[in-house]
Amino acid sequence: MATGAACAARHRARPGATRNPASRTVERVRKVLAVVVVLVVLVGVAAVADAVLRDRAEERIAGEVADAIPGVSDPPDVTIEGYPFVTQLAAGSLDAVRLTAREAVVDGLRLEDVVVRAHGVSTTAPHTVERAEMRAVVRPEDVAAVLGLDGLALGIDDGELQATADVLGVPLDVGLAVRPEGRDVVVDVVAFELGGFRVDSDALPAELTAQLTGLRFTVTGLPEGMTLTALTVDDDGLRLAAEGRALALDAA
Repeated sequence: MATGAACAARHRARPGATRNPASRTVERVRKVLAVVVVLVVLVGVAAVADAVLRDRAEERIAGEVADAIPGVSDPPDVTIEGYPFVTQLAAGSLDAVRLTAREAVVDGLRLEDVVVRAHGVSTTAPHTVERAEMRAVVRPEDVAAVLGLDGLALGIDDGELQATADVLGVPLDVGLAVRPEGRDVVVDVVAFELGGFRVDSDALPAELTAQLTGLRFTVTGLPEGMTLTALTVDDDGLRLAAEGRALALDAA
């Protein structure tokens, strides 16, 4: 009996001999969770720091654009796309930058609803862009102003740019078509309407249509290498689209 009691006592005295395997599993899970929590906190701190740096960069770009283009009515809205921002900055190139402005006046030409998206923007001088697109709207009255159409009212009728004048008390409507040519907007006369009768321009004497040919204006302020790619007319006005590759912003 004594021998059996001694053995039982020695068995009880072994450290960890009575620990439940389930308790060891719980401890491991707690350690894993602790590591996960630390990692989440670190990632959260990094994300906050990344967002702060991104916000500061966007504010700086907006300020520089506003200084470079005095005709910008309000500071533009700038969004640096892609995540994380810090790695892009370290690599010296931003994946994409989107800029929007409600209005901008460049060399006398007023543009509205301006949207610019630049891809592969270098962060150090010389500042270059791999590819960029721009969209903007020009109102009919602003088109008339840059074309110098004195005495003619410019408007939109059924998706067509139309100039209106008064001839001996009878309204004369001149249908106009627009097309891109490099950085220029070329305006062609397509038809005349007088007293309710419409006549295509090619049916009229050249001496009459010559006075309204060769109308054009240049969209200045575009970086070297960026040209107009599309022009459409809708109820809002003339919609411009421009694109370019391998652009040198410092030479704009």
